[in-house]
Amino acid sequence: MAFNFFKWLAGKDTAPKKADTKAVCFQLASEIMVRELAFNLISNKIANAVSKCTVNVYENNRRVKNDEWYRWNIQPNRNQSATQFWAKLINHLYENNEALVVVNNEELYVADDYQLNDDSAFFEHYFQHVTVNSFTYSRNLRMSEVFYFKLNSKNLRTYLDGTLSLYAGLINAAYSSYLVANGNKGILKIDQFAEQGDEFEDYFKQLVNEDFKTFFSNANAVLPLFEGYEYKQLENKGTQSTTRDFKALLDDVISLTANAFNVPSAIANGDVQDTSKAVNDFLTFCIDPLIEMFSDEMNRKLFTKGQILKGTYVKFDTKAIKHIDLLDVATAIDKLISSGFTCINDLREICGFDRIDESWAEQFFMTKNYSTVKDLMKALKGGDEDEE
Repeated sequence: MAFNFFKWLAGKDTAPKKADTKAVCFQLASEIMVRELAFNLISNKIANAVSKCTVNVYENNRRVKNDEWYRWNIQPNRNQSATQFWAKLINHLYENNEALVVVNNEELYVADDYQLNDDSAFFEHYFQHVTVNSFTYSRNLRMSEVFYFKLNSKNLRTYLDGTLSLYAGLINAAYSSYLVANGNKGILKIDQFAEQGDEFEDYFKQLVNEDFKTFFSNANAVLPLFEGYEYKQLENKGTQSTTRDFKALLDDVISLTANAFNVPSAIANGDVQDTSKAVNDFLTFCIDPLIEMFSDEMNRKLFTKGQILKGTYVKFDTKAIKHIDLLDVATAIDKLISSGFTCINDLREICGFDRIDESWAEQFFMTKNYSTVKDLMKALKGGDEDEE
């Protein structure tokens, strides 16, 4: 009895086939990975920028280094460095549009889960079921006991995920198109005498499932065919797809995510052209508003109204975010000193150098080229007339 190729291809089981759950899971996983990749790229850049900032503490309008300075800049708690703490805080903030920091034994911890009760309009709000790692507070924490940061009035992540799911579908389509356009296609002719052979079924399975796979997957390979078999390679006349198609779509996803979080696309995609302007925009539209939110919440929880009015507060220093090349700013440094705008030690600190323990480094200098309008007019009149 001759072997029926179509029956073998379809299989003997004619019952309805179950859905390929592996394929569905792979597609969902790829969509999630695309969105998470873009989100983590952006949030990590923001976290890295914030972690480079110094939280300066002022008392009577003079900068000091005390316990408050140490826990925000060096070690917030015994298990995290300041960099790790800020990275977790930024990630929670952009993931959930809000983040909660609790104080336990004078140490700072980012809460992993909590429930905000803000039903009351005129009484203090509080947080329930506050959890840090595996520990959950048995009592409610009042708003005045914690640091509560909220990014936007609405969570942009929800809208962003819905938009990016469309791009994930396009990326999957580009992937399928790439496989079709760059795959190997051919026609295998089998004459009727070869089909009626005793070992045809075993040989055909070996040929299709193993031999052709090895033949297509290796750069150098030979495909042995018995008499009665003829393979003809089909020429692919369609447009060849490249990995650039994926890169362009992924860049769109990253740019869209960056735009939602006020991060310039040049920084998000790693472009090196016009980096200085991109960093300035990054500081102006993303970091500065974020720092302002942090500062407001920290100041109102750390200090009383009387202390703040007398000059006690915290202030973020963002100068370390932007790299400074001394050769590029040499002229500006000279101008800042000669105009009396700042002292040498302040400029050394801005440029990343240690302060000098010398009195002249704290002095202010000004060249004779600068004078008041009054002195200038007096010199032009000869200096013999006094202003009445």
